[in-house]
Amino acid sequence: MTVAIGLELSADTDMAAIAVAGRDGGKWLADLRFYGSPDDAVGQASRLYEELDNCGVFCDPMPCAGILDELRASVWLLELSPEDVAAASWQYTTEIRARRVKLAGHPALRESMRAAVPRALAARFAFERRKVTADMSPLNAAAFALLGYRRNEAAQDPGVWVV
Repeated sequence: MTVAIGLELSADTDMAAIAVAGRDGGKWLADLRFYGSPDDAVGQASRLYEELDNCGVFCDPMPCAGILDELRASVWLLELSPEDVAAASWQYTTEIRARRVKLAGHPALRESMRAAVPRALAARFAFERRKVTADMSPLNAAAFALLGYRRNEAAQDPGVWVV
């Protein structure tokens, strides 16, 4: 099964979260595979990148700025724009509400989902990173992975070819 990998550092850069997303039949899957020291984030992302059939590592470059050079050297890195971050948050929320996502039971992901608060971004929103009681990096990593997988899945369907 092909997956996408999402990576996010916490607002205070004390923690790193790496999630994978894929599809199992009609449901999306999201699983937090690493939650720990940012010092280990590049190594863990590289390990997952090598071990899993994947379409790349998706991250918001601002929180991950300190490790971007190392990531670029070891994985196919897709840096999300502010519009991509808003799209990831909206898509993730929509799919969760419609019960189309099967989540693994990592406690950090559950806690970040419980404490999630929207932060306005122009006409859309992202998940608030600073003014919450829990670390949002697991939730953002899962949302980025799901966005990456959905985009990759859409790109695989060529649609109609006109010759």
